Amino acid sequence: MLNTEPRSTKGQQYRTQMEIWIPYGEVESLVTLKAENLGETLDIPPESHLDEITINLLERIKDVERVVVCDTKPSTVKVVKAIAAKSEVRFLAPAPKKVEAEATELRGRVEALEPPTESLPGHRGMKASRTLTLTPKKLVLATGEPDPLVGYLDARAALALRAVDGTRKLAYDKRDGDEPRPLKDTPSHDALVEVVGGLPGLIYATIVTRGGQPYSVIEGGTAEARGSFATPDVPRAKGVVIGAGGRGHDETLSHSIRLAVGAVNAARSGGEVIIVAECKEGLGSTALEMFCSGRITDGFIKKGAYVEGLEEIHYVTQLRDNYSVTLLSTLPELYASGRLKFRTARGSGEALNKAFGVIGKTAKLNVVTRASETVVL
Repeated sequence: MLNTEPRSTKGQQYRTQMEIWIPYGEVESLVTLKAENLGETLDIPPESHLDEITINLLERIKDVERVVVCDTKPSTVKVVKAIAAKSEVRFLAPAPKKVEAEATELRGRVEALEPPTESLPGHRGMKASRTLTLTPKKLVLATGEPDPLVGYLDARAALALRAVDGTRKLAYDKRDGDEPRPLKDTPSHDALVEVVGGLPGLIYATIVTRGGQPYSVIEGGTAEARGSFATPDVPRAKGVVIGAGGRGHDETLSHSIRLAVGAVNAARSGGEVIIVAECKEGLGSTALEMFCSGRITDGFIKKGAYVEGLEEIHYVTQLRDNYSVTLLSTLPELYASGRLKFRTARGSGEALNKAFGVIGKTAKLNVVTRASETVVL
């Protein structure tokens, strides 16, 4: 499953220079390391089974009125396009314009999921989209990924977070500690599944990816996902380079941090962590925005107030306390090096020079190219 060799080299440089390409937004960032500085390269080669997935889902949607599209990750978009090309099914989405922007051939076939207005019996204060409470059967589609709070963000958890008010706070309140728990069973995931479990006529399909390509579809949650994900136990190095996963996974710092914390175990405590994430849409959560502007303090957190993404403050704090972090992104230095106290770099060469300046020129670095598909034990 894992490729421990870099995907490209240049002629005679093979013995001395190792070139590793890490997804960065819509492109890739080249990381060049001397052979003696490279530890383990945790890289999952692309493997697409789009045709088989499409056949599987076309069979499942024969009696389905709508397909609910929970995200616009590349693998989700590819599957949606393939379904649309071979069926007349229509689509629902929390953000229909984003879906149509990614798949222009779907224009006119994507309807907006109505805002949450319907109270859910047995879940005080929570409201779901009225569209989801109607009886006709719907297929809910999302690309799965590890999540430090939920454990595994499958189609059920994604729907709860995107279409039911109050579920982010519910997941936070149900957590069993502030330690990140990607790909582990969590009470937060159980609570989200229970919320959407009472909605009628919903069936779920979670896409598993390999190298950013649709690889398979699963119906279960965290336990089934663990059998499909890369969970290597590798020797810890003095540092690690972590790619969040590129387009669909690294648009915001919020999303990138949630993915990166699942890979930091590839570095020793106190070591160097380089996070490669474009973050073209900025910070991405209310909590991070408040934190960077000084509006979230320890007192705020202790009072029990919740704002979207509050758990991310714990993850940032743990990263800062346990590692030296360099962020390779488009974020303004004001954000990254201010309250976050991350170093910044304009390119991989600068980031590596800063890391080796601390841990020594002979130190080894592990590399995780896609944290969206890899959790290091």
